[in-house]
Amino acid sequence: MYRPAAHLAHLAHLACTAGTGDDRHRLRAFVERHRPGIGDEQTAAQLAACARVWEQAGEDGAGRAWERRWRSFPRLLVVPVGTTASAVRGAVADLRLTAEENPATVPAGAARIEDPVQRGPSAPSWHPLGARGGRTCGWTEL
Repeated sequence: MYRPAAHLAHLAHLACTAGTGDDRHRLRAFVERHRPGIGDEQTAAQLAACARVWEQAGEDGAGRAWERRWRSFPRLLVVPVGTTASAVRGAVADLRLTAEENPATVPAGAARIEDPVQRGPSAPSWHPLGARGGRTCGWTEL
């Protein structure tokens, strides 16, 4: 039985509307607070939970179960807390290793809390996690 709330209920949520005119749609994200060195296992568990929800097949075997609830899969935004600007690279590298352990391609990114607070959550301050890697981007581009 599909129950995304059972896996992801304690995560904070972020939502916004993207697009214009008839192409407008709602984007959502789960937000995970990460303490580098301390919260590694908790963050790994959240990435695994998102991967399970991502991969779960729909009841009739066509498509994925999450597609009944969301137009696009919510991103997972990981916010390392207590991380200096210079230490964020190491935290992001560790998070990328953790994300690569999950075979599902869950859209995920990480940013220090100060960056989206000062520049806005859609500013290009999110470091993509997983196989994509690459340049920083806004959370809606993950």
